[in-house]
Amino acid sequence: MTLRCSLLTYTGHGTCWSGFSLSWDPKTGTNAQDTQDSSCDITLTVTLQKKDNNRKWTCTLTEKENMKISIDFTSTFSDIEEKTTDSDDVISTVPGVSGETLSMFSRVGDDVSLPCNNVIYPNCSSTVWIYNRDGSTGTIEVVTLGKIKVDQTERLSLGSNCSLHVSDVRAEDAGLYICQQYLTKTGPQHGGDAPVDLSVLTISSTTPVTDLKPNVNMTLQCSLLTYTGHGTCWSGFSLSWDPKTGTNAQDTQDSSCDITLTVTLQKKDNNRKWTCTLTEKGNMKISIDFTSTFSDIEEKTTDSDDVISTVPEVRTL
Repeated sequence: MTLRCSLLTYTGHGTCWSGFSLSWDPKTGTNAQDTQDSSCDITLTVTLQKKDNNRKWTCTLTEKENMKISIDFTSTFSDIEEKTTDSDDVISTVPGVSGETLSMFSRVGDDVSLPCNNVIYPNCSSTVWIYNRDGSTGTIEVVTLGKIKVDQTERLSLGSNCSLHVSDVRAEDAGLYICQQYLTKTGPQHGGDAPVDLSVLTISSTTPVTDLKPNVNMTLQCSLLTYTGHGTCWSGFSLSWDPKTGTNAQDTQDSSCDITLTVTLQKKDNNRKWTCTLTEKGNMKISIDFTSTFSDIEEKTTDSDDVISTVPEVRTL
């Protein structure tokens, strides 16, 4: 394989100013030949090996050893298949190795972009996105060779580098999303999977928001929805409430990622924000809020006819 990297300037092709130069990275071994037509027009000739499939070759422009900019070329093999030896042992047939699963978190109502880490064509013409919501339903294909399925266009779109953009995230969006590459519509998958596990953090009040007022018990539930199930946490993850309330509150856990808060509301809790936070070994990952907005606060006068308070209606959730 021969690669050429050039800097095009106003003064001409491959012309560098004093102190500027191009170089290749990674530095290759004895099977590579690095030549320079000028300090800003360089060529790399390399005999590819199996390990060079999906390898990134970087050309870097430096000024007095300080990097200014770089550009990449990825050597993606269209097929890797070795013939058998005389003993009929298969040396290797490499259809692609699946990548590590990337874990991402989102709140209900947010927008999120799921990266595709195995892109071949920048125009996404080889990209397929599939997902499974909860491990029990069948796999659903939402993007086929760069085209969003007609019934999925309302909240899904393709972003830069073929990332899958999900707008107005909902609880049912939690699941395992997999980016795949196909060079032809009917051909075999090219390379491995690029899986993304999307977990969604939700918060809700089991007490109708129109009933929120002083001396009423409000119950909030906060859950992490994952591919493996409702309220299922990985090791080291947990949910907690903030602010910490006093003796009028009861904090219960159905699991480490499915928690409930029951509190007797007081007048000071009008427009108060209650926060549920997901942490991993003490480090915050994401949080979600619920605001207790009272629909009406009206106190009767005392015997001395002093008005305690009369508050007009505040917006409801």
